[in-house]
Amino acid sequence: MTATRDAGARPAPPPGARRGRRSPATPMERVLRWVLRGVVTLVLGFLVAPIVIVVLESFNSVDYLSFPLEGWSLTHYRRFFADSAWVDASLLSAKIALLAALIATVVGTIAAWGLARSRARAKGFVFALLYSPLLIPIIVLAMSYYFTFADLKVIGHWQLISVAYSVMGIPYVLVAVSNALQQFDPELENAARTLGAGMTRTLLRITLPSLTSAISAGALFAFVIAFDEAVIILFVSGSGSVTLPRKLWDSVRYDLTPTLAVAGTILIAVCVGLFLLSELIKILRERRERR
Repeated sequence: MTATRDAGARPAPPPGARRGRRSPATPMERVLRWVLRGVVTLVLGFLVAPIVIVVLESFNSVDYLSFPLEGWSLTHYRRFFADSAWVDASLLSAKIALLAALIATVVGTIAAWGLARSRARAKGFVFALLYSPLLIPIIVLAMSYYFTFADLKVIGHWQLISVAYSVMGIPYVLVAVSNALQQFDPELENAARTLGAGMTRTLLRITLPSLTSAISAGALFAFVIAFDEAVIILFVSGSGSVTLPRKLWDSVRYDLTPTLAVAGTILIAVCVGLFLLSELIKILRERRERR
């Protein structure tokens, strides 16, 4: 019996060996790691450098674009906020983006919930149809909106521009909420229905609170898309709905000053701030679920 146990036993680890400790890297592996780190650093620097230059240029003290900077000043920020054209364009962009994000959030959430609970054979086609705005080139969408708005004689109406942008935001909300619903336990809804809650009450009290993080993330993406998109607005804005991206484009064509960098810095700050807000909401949500 002892011989049988000894024969089936695993060989003892060599002296000094520790469980879970990785073997030391070879010289070739070390070289490859440093090469990979260098390549990643170069790629990140290539992507981030233009953004940093734009932000720095907004503090230039001269009235023309130049780099390196010739001095530091807040003059162009004061000019930006003192110019009603820039301020009105920024406020209009925010208003259009808010309405577009609201429409996209409502439609995308309802669509995701309906597709997740549906057993119809065509739900794959419906999902692909709602996701298709991300696959169509933006210039094709812009031309389609232009011809449609021109036929209806509604070019320049900011409410319809918001609807156009909401079509681009729906896929982001749809994907975010659909992924969250895959992790959601439908038995919670069945339990609530069994205890007497109706479909509407179950949706408002059980389902939606569990999808808060996903809905918020999709809404923020929809807002960012509508806030800084420039191609569609060039086709459908006309002369009555000049948003911040449209104002930026016009200024690039006719007036190259550091005020452009100020507007670009504001766009960057809004986008980065919203993404950070999305991550903060996600972290707070995870901490609340752990409790």
